[in-house]
Amino acid sequence: MKKITLLFVLLLLVANFSFSQNTCGTASPVTPGITSVGAINGTAPTLICDADDPATFGEWYSYTAPGNGYINITTDLPANAGGDTNLMVYSGSCGALVCEAYSDDIDVIGNNFLSEVLFEITSGTTYYIAFDDRWDDAGFDFQINEYIPTCDPSIITLPYSNDFNELFEVDICWNTLDNDGDGHGWFDVDYDLNNDGNPDGNPCIGSASWDSTDGELFPDNWIISNAIDLTGFSTSDLIEMTWKARGIDPDFPDENYTVYVATGDQTSDFLSSPVSFNEIIGQNGGAGQTFVDRSLDMSSLAGQMVYFAFRHHNVSDQFVLNIDDIAITATLSVDEFNNNTVKIVTNDKVISLFNLPNATEYSLYSVNGKRVAKGTITNQSSYNIDVKSISSSVYIIELVDSDTKDILRKKIVL
Repeated sequence: MKKITLLFVLLLLVANFSFSQNTCGTASPVTPGITSVGAINGTAPTLICDADDPATFGEWYSYTAPGNGYINITTDLPANAGGDTNLMVYSGSCGALVCEAYSDDIDVIGNNFLSEVLFEITSGTTYYIAFDDRWDDAGFDFQINEYIPTCDPSIITLPYSNDFNELFEVDICWNTLDNDGDGHGWFDVDYDLNNDGNPDGNPCIGSASWDSTDGELFPDNWIISNAIDLTGFSTSDLIEMTWKARGIDPDFPDENYTVYVATGDQTSDFLSSPVSFNEIIGQNGGAGQTFVDRSLDMSSLAGQMVYFAFRHHNVSDQFVLNIDDIAITATLSVDEFNNNTVKIVTNDKVISLFNLPNATEYSLYSVNGKRVAKGTITNQSSYNIDVKSISSSVYIIELVDSDTKDILRKKIVL
């Protein structure tokens, strides 16, 4: 079996030592790290994932997924050099096991007879890890690495940013569509651009228009966000989406893509939206390994719930489009509200408010839209907000009349 090449740096791991795991029913629970197997002398698995005859003995372990993601199990460790392992992973129950993954030899030609698997896991599911003595009953170590990406909330508030530094995030967290049906879609990738044998540590996402196995591709690949909450903004605010893009092969960089923002998350919503951006990246400075910065004004959709989508399409036989560092920020406008009775005074990191309505909600934002303070004022016509813990800068204070929902926004200096 060919070794799976993992494009990430493995975490430092600690050892777990377990010795009472002789049957599926008594499988020893394990967590990420290194586990030492003393010897293979328990009950051999009867469900053999590669359809070969059962072995004589086996050892059993259980792992319960703490979230949706991926897990890597490997015996390809320095302590096991020269060894020979046989690994099977199951889901289900001990009385009704289902094969999830299997590995015998990583590289027969290279005389690496150890084992390694990488497979998707589902939160709360228990997986049974079994080793048998088909080739060797000697003890060995195995290592578990889990990758549980942190997904965006179902409703995203501003400011928003995503640098795609968690591998498998696209597969687990995002709504992706392979509209051309070729089996190739958006993916996470961490390149080894300096050719030192290790990933560079700058993951991004990609979509291919050429593949080393399938050759020329004709992508129509979509990646779609969760809902973005713009209900607290008005069309006079500047709401801007930014990202980085490149066609990574300098000789074949002409990847065509479109960015859409719409009030629905279906392709029909995006295609009919007036807010979009399109380019052939290789013809606009994005040819090769260096990303270029792009932006899209989405202010016209303020006051609504919106979604954004990246679509790689109308291109073939180039290589890979990369996108990274997506962000959405808002710069609040000033003096929107015509209620001239409210007075705002700042002095020594105290914001004093006068002539307030019966109930007022206040928020304080930095100029890039990040909220740094909030609260509610009831039955007080004047009120002091102590902001001594906030650094000196320019801010926007927003006051909302709880009854009429009228809004006052003012630029202040602290």
